[in-house]
Amino acid sequence: MRTDFLLTLAEIAVGLAGFAGLIVAISGRRDGVRDEAELNLQLLKNVLGASFMAAGFALLPVALLGMEVDSTAAWRGSAALLTVALPLYMLQTVRPALAAFRAIGKVPLSYWANNVVALLIVSSLVLCASGVVSSSFYLPAVSFLAYGAAVSFVRVFLSVARNAAA
Repeated sequence: MRTDFLLTLAEIAVGLAGFAGLIVAISGRRDGVRDEAELNLQLLKNVLGASFMAAGFALLPVALLGMEVDSTAAWRGSAALLTVALPLYMLQTVRPALAAFRAIGKVPLSYWANNVVALLIVSSLVLCASGVVSSSFYLPAVSFLAYGAAVSFVRVFLSVARNAAA
């Protein structure tokens, strides 16, 4: 049951990445909206990064279980790797995203809220990796990555649509 959910999540994440890339590629660049173009590029990077992380970490325990690794070790090991990868990803994306948002004049409240939730997710992953809580806590963590990709996808779509209407 868990692996079916993770496989579906991986498919959704890869689909988001593909559609975001297509949207940005066909939208083209307009003169005079350099800041918007940089924001779109940063948002596209966020979609791609979160999507590929979601897909990879959704498939990791499935692959480990397929190789007949002990179930507990597969889930805890996956949680431990995501515990390290998620904060590293956040550190890599926070500064460029903030700069891109500030260039257009505003940082959305949802951006801050998502980062706070990400830190809570990392806390739950630490508990999952150490065996304090059930391995089921891994599922919302990976789902959060797909959610982050979806939020960035919507921002890319709305930004491109706004530029096309202008």
